[in-house]
Amino acid sequence: MALTTTEQNTEQNRPALHPEPDSTPTPGAQPAPSVSAWVRRHRNAPANLFNWILDWFILNRHADYGLAVMRIASGTLLVGWLVFNLPIASRIWGPGSAYWDEYREILGYQWPLDILRDAGPGLFWAWYLVAIALALAFVLGWRTRAVTPLLFIFYTAINAQNTPISDGGNYFIRIMLIYLIFADISRRWSLDSRRRRKKGREETQTGTILHILALVLVVGQLCLVYLEAGLYKVQGSLWQDGTAIYYPVQSEAYGVFPWLADALTFSSWGVVLVTYFTVIVQIAFPFLLFHRITRRVALVAILAMHLGIAIVMGLPFFSGIMASADAVLVSGATWVTIAAWGRARFGDLRARLGAKVSEKPRTTHGPRHPADSDSVSV
Repeated sequence: MALTTTEQNTEQNRPALHPEPDSTPTPGAQPAPSVSAWVRRHRNAPANLFNWILDWFILNRHADYGLAVMRIASGTLLVGWLVFNLPIASRIWGPGSAYWDEYREILGYQWPLDILRDAGPGLFWAWYLVAIALALAFVLGWRTRAVTPLLFIFYTAINAQNTPISDGGNYFIRIMLIYLIFADISRRWSLDSRRRRKKGREETQTGTILHILALVLVVGQLCLVYLEAGLYKVQGSLWQDGTAIYYPVQSEAYGVFPWLADALTFSSWGVVLVTYFTVIVQIAFPFLLFHRITRRVALVAILAMHLGIAIVMGLPFFSGIMASADAVLVSGATWVTIAAWGRARFGDLRARLGAKVSEKPRTTHGPRHPADSDSVSV
């Protein structure tokens, strides 16, 4: 039956119960997230990451200031360690240490690291003095390409005579010296850098790659040591209940300042906080390096831990060696700022000392001649 004109108009004006969706996009509306769109947008990410890594390895020698600080600090500690032990060196590592011979046989050091095993006094003292000279050359950055492997051999051969008395710092610096053989540790603040500037030598790409690989190994070894130490600690019941720090601090073998140890262990809450702080810092250290801000927090925290070990437990060599390796994680701009501040402070101190010397009154003996005057200079 056909609809009349009035019914047709009514049917057309009636609102639809299920209106069709409008296909016209609304201005300002965001498209729905899509996995395929995200993949298309980041399709060049793997190539960009590869190019970034490649450029990072071949374009520049990173952490040159940090490695220079590590060279100067660790070399200074080695010189101090060798000089400090001069009076007892013969009994600990020289001919007087023959009672350790069976232990050295078990360790199985090969030539040239066992060269001092049957050495007489003459060879031992010559070797020891050469080791001190190599450590000094290492600090000054003189011929480091040849000095670094020689220092590793001479220093390790001395340590191989009596490893039980060595601490973690001795073992760590020996590993670091192997890595530093391939790094350009004299690019800054060294005699080698001054000689290169005069001769105008250019850096090779092979040397840059070896430098970066050595830097990666140094940082990787550092993170491995901290992470392993932290994970090993949390397995112990004393570290879990927060009392582990109390025992080495109060031990006579480590306690250098008994009054300071008593002050630190006076509060049980303080002992718990220091114990947990040590574990958390060591485990979290590798993971805090990925961001600039957290990296700074990690470096300050780990430096505080090393200062505590050096002062409270009397292990400055161990703490100093570990802290010197941490220097490679500090940016070059920071080291330049610290160096500029140090030069300014040293310049001000030297100026004040010079002013005091110039203002010091002269003492005269006998009667003063009328022709003498304060304005007369000799």
